[in-house]
Amino acid sequence: MPDLRAQMLATRSRRRRSGGFSLIELLVAVLVIVLLTSVVSLNVGSGGRLLKREAEVRHLAATMGYAQSEAELSGSDYGLFVELTDDVGEQRYLARWLQRFDQGWAEPRLPDDTLAPYRFESGVELSLSLFDNPDVLISTRDPELLPEPQIIFFAGGEVSEGELDWVDSQTGDLLFRLQWDFFGRTTLLPGGERIDDPTG
Repeated sequence: MPDLRAQMLATRSRRRRSGGFSLIELLVAVLVIVLLTSVVSLNVGSGGRLLKREAEVRHLAATMGYAQSEAELSGSDYGLFVELTDDVGEQRYLARWLQRFDQGWAEPRLPDDTLAPYRFESGVELSLSLFDNPDVLISTRDPELLPEPQIIFFAGGEVSEGELDWVDSQTGDLLFRLQWDFFGRTTLLPGGERIDDPTG
């Protein structure tokens, strides 16, 4: 008889343990999963923005190299004009490629759209500094006037030496700096710090 009683107690104990999780345990598990998911998505989101911003800087550096080559091949100066635009109530920066003609500066007449206007991402402020003009004012332009580009790629192969900074509009932190020298060689500096050799 004692063996039978011990077996019954053991069976009851197993039934209690195998009854599943309590409601509190399930709620705690769901809360932990939600917290982990939100932390991971925040990290992935900020990392995605960082990669997108770096791709934007690299794209601009590559396009600058292309414009310099076009200037040398065509024997005509090219330029980059950076302006501030109003995009549905939000101010964003726009880079407009120009070519010097006899009548002045105008959009280049190229068969492809490599030098099409480029709209920068929102949430950043741009700061342009040139060797001969350390504090270039980037503002909105009069749509009736043809702009004079701030950065010029001369037909002889020279470039207006300078740097362009991407600054976080909320924190004021320097995100990226793109530098280029008199010969058009570019250097990408994440956070303003040099980490590698010139890319161009």
